[in-house]
Amino acid sequence: MRIVFINPPMAVTEQIYTKRVARQYTSSAYVLPNTSLAYLAGYMLEAGYEVEIIDAFALGLTLSETADMVRRASPQAVGFNLCTQNFLNSLSWINGIKEATGVTTVVGGLQMSIYPREVLAHPAIDYGVIGDGWETLPELLECLASKGDPAQVRGICYRDGGEYRATEERESRLTLEDVPLMARQFLPNDRYTTVMTRRWPITIMLSALGCPLRCAYCDVPADRYQFRSPEHVVEEIAECVNRFGIREILFQDETFTLQRSRVLRICEMIRSRGLEVEWSIRARPDYVDREILKAMKSAGLRKINFGIESGNPEILKRMNREIPLDQVRRAVAWTKEEGLTTLGFFIIGFPGETPRDAEETIDFALELDCDFIQVNKMVPQPPSPVYRELVERTGIDYWREYTLGNSGILKQLPGIGSEFTPEDLDRLQRKFFRRYYYRPSYVVKRLQKIGSFKEMKGLAKAALAIR
Repeated sequence: MRIVFINPPMAVTEQIYTKRVARQYTSSAYVLPNTSLAYLAGYMLEAGYEVEIIDAFALGLTLSETADMVRRASPQAVGFNLCTQNFLNSLSWINGIKEATGVTTVVGGLQMSIYPREVLAHPAIDYGVIGDGWETLPELLECLASKGDPAQVRGICYRDGGEYRATEERESRLTLEDVPLMARQFLPNDRYTTVMTRRWPITIMLSALGCPLRCAYCDVPADRYQFRSPEHVVEEIAECVNRFGIREILFQDETFTLQRSRVLRICEMIRSRGLEVEWSIRARPDYVDREILKAMKSAGLRKINFGIESGNPEILKRMNREIPLDQVRRAVAWTKEEGLTTLGFFIIGFPGETPRDAEETIDFALELDCDFIQVNKMVPQPPSPVYRELVERTGIDYWREYTLGNSGILKQLPGIGSEFTPEDLDRLQRKFFRRYYYRPSYVVKRLQKIGSFKEMKGLAKAALAIR
């Protein structure tokens, strides 16, 4: 039996970025593998299935070209991983593939835990996997192959006579520690890149899933945090380097340094095995210190993406991120002293934020002077606490309506609860980017650090996108 996983083009919502920046993200700024599909592909392969991943985003494929590849593969099913923010774009591909091939469509992802009934309202989608797909997907496909009763498969939803049905919830017994490594042999590894990439090929990894820190705006489930052992993490790093020739790894953990002893052990094992690879992480400023920075650098760390978010203590308190600004200053300073690249994430338009608060954040970013910044407009997203409060207050589930097909409703989301209109946030975001990136001192410093023409080209495209 064969299954084909499809990763359609990513369409970054203009509610989070300005139109120019959204277009640049969608086209080339962050082209990365879909970890959910790649890990699941590895599991299905071990379960005895023939597997193919069509990364239409990375390969620049059209829908028609992708449909041709599906027809040639003649799979039992096609699988998609759904992200709430990209759902309608994915749906257009699901509809097109279904129309062109008629193959059974199975979807999964966090979206299915939030809006399963709404997703199944779209007739091109045949089955949804709710929760982890490790055990559920092969069981579902076995059921379909034997023409069994899908009601006996736990953890799915489907339509029966046009009516929505959901089976008993499946409590997953497996974690990333228990399943095969990402099936990178099915990925176009040479096509992945980011604006800040210096060495190719690159890939992404997860050393942990979820996050227990419960930031008010975060859509990552806080009750399902699971981490992999240092041995398992380093095993995957070694495979990336030795089998696939990977030269740079981006860890996608929400906060890589949450467990200090585990990180130190990972670094020790990378060094002892002589693995030559650069890597980057996401971290909070209150979860780094000089010792851990030195250890990570000695093991190949090149860049830290810091979640800074605001330069106003009251807004940080509202975000459930009461990190003293002096602690942020120290963390960034220590990171620079180690010669590591820094990126600061910032949010504008958080509920309760005023124009003066936003100016404080811009000033704080300029003071920190990270190598790069990323500025997001605040868009409440499910299932975050901020979004739940919004739905309770307004009586409108905006993302539910979007999932049902009303894309225009998202225009109302930016600025809700702050003193900004969506248009205000567009202007403020452009102002933030311009004040930061168009400083003569910054431009000179950046030019001095560029290591290749390819890197320069990516940075130039990013700079032009924020005009």
